[in-house]
Amino acid sequence: MWTDARGYATVGLPADAGPLEPPLQYDLRDLEPSSSARVTSELDDGRFTIATAEPHVKVAWRISGRQPAGQSREQQPERRT
Repeated sequence: MWTDARGYATVGLPADAGPLEPPLQYDLRDLEPSSSARVTSELDDGRFTIATAEPHVKVAWRISGRQPAGQSREQQPERRT
């Protein structure tokens, strides 16, 4: 995921990601150039927003949380991009 000219990006989870329940854990890693990525808007309706100190930064992300009761591990994998 690349941030825009302002250093922001909205991350959309894949359609097959399924629901996640709190507590959520966000893992953000700046790939190029080095910057400090942070979550600026928590997961809502399958999307969350990130920001970096510099514009046009490539950020790898992973989000994890609890599975809703009754969902198997196969139905709720951890997602990363």
